[in-house]
Amino acid sequence: MHVICARDQLAEAMNLVSSIVNQRSTNPITQNVLLIADKKGLEVRATDLDLSLKRSLTEVDCKKPGKCLVQASLVGGLLKDIRSETVEFKAEGNTVELKAGRDRFELTSADPEEFPKLPEVDGKTEIKIKGSDFTSAIRRVGRSIAQEKGRYALNGVLLEPRKNAVEFCGTDGRRLGYTKMTAKCKEVEYQVIVPAKGYNLISKVIGTGDDEVSLKLSENRLVAMVDGTEVGTLLVEGQFPDYRAVIPAELDKSLTVKLEDFRLALNKARHLTSVESQAVRLEISKGELTLRSRSPSQGQAEVKVEIEYDGDDVAIGFDPQYILQGLDGFDTDKVTFEFKDKDTGAIMHAGDKDKFYYLVMPIDI
Repeated sequence: MHVICARDQLAEAMNLVSSIVNQRSTNPITQNVLLIADKKGLEVRATDLDLSLKRSLTEVDCKKPGKCLVQASLVGGLLKDIRSETVEFKAEGNTVELKAGRDRFELTSADPEEFPKLPEVDGKTEIKIKGSDFTSAIRRVGRSIAQEKGRYALNGVLLEPRKNAVEFCGTDGRRLGYTKMTAKCKEVEYQVIVPAKGYNLISKVIGTGDDEVSLKLSENRLVAMVDGTEVGTLLVEGQFPDYRAVIPAELDKSLTVKLEDFRLALNKARHLTSVESQAVRLEISKGELTLRSRSPSQGQAEVKVEIEYDGDDVAIGFDPQYILQGLDGFDTDKVTFEFKDKDTGAIMHAGDKDKFYYLVMPIDI
């Protein structure tokens, strides 16, 4: 193999690869990336067997078709320090020569035939969605998933294809994010639960782009096609709970608050929560919200915020971090906070609960 390619294009691809390659992997071959050169250009492939990436580079001069393996972290590190506009790869046997300007590096390689084949799906079931809608949905619900390993189905985001829409849900049992996005798709008979490292890489590849993204599904895998880049991920095993059954049917109290005022007040109050109890007490009265927190070793806080509320006085406790993470999903000036009592989940929304809501459970105070 002999190929010359644009350094910036390859460096961008290697930056994506860093999300996949695990230097502590028990399978050394997956610590490499596979480079395949032909008349079409240069293809970069990487996998950790659960997650895979295939990216095509176009600014390429292929002198001799072929393929080679290079160590991902080594080449990625070199590309950060190389300043020449192009880099050149020559592969012979177990050696890959990398040239950049007047610099030359001789890299030990392995047999490219040992690199795992990247899995494919038949594409019979496909979701087509705007890239910005996918990244927005993940921003809204992705942080609600369970972080503790072993929660199985709760360690991912549920995608439910509907007629002309996809519903996204993430929960850890204490908070829940839900959103619906317009898409071209049809319902499937199996659950699609995407792990965090899968949807995070897809979002990273999409970036700020607004092109249509194709998500091809099978019962155990999702493959996303994003503008010449292919990301594959195994789906999370297990049964996602019937989250609709836990959504409160009737919440008899409601307040509206400026989002940034609420965010700032929560941040102030959480500085004086204790390690043992990450709790803020919300005292709600007509026109005013008082947030109280206390740390036995540091002191206590009282923060007041103007709100729109005309009900009875009530006090209820929450983990401020959970509410703050929910607020990150909103793009509005105000947010509505619906609640009932200390035993019932509260729901935040911006007036369109059918498109996006965030539920958080109260805690004892």
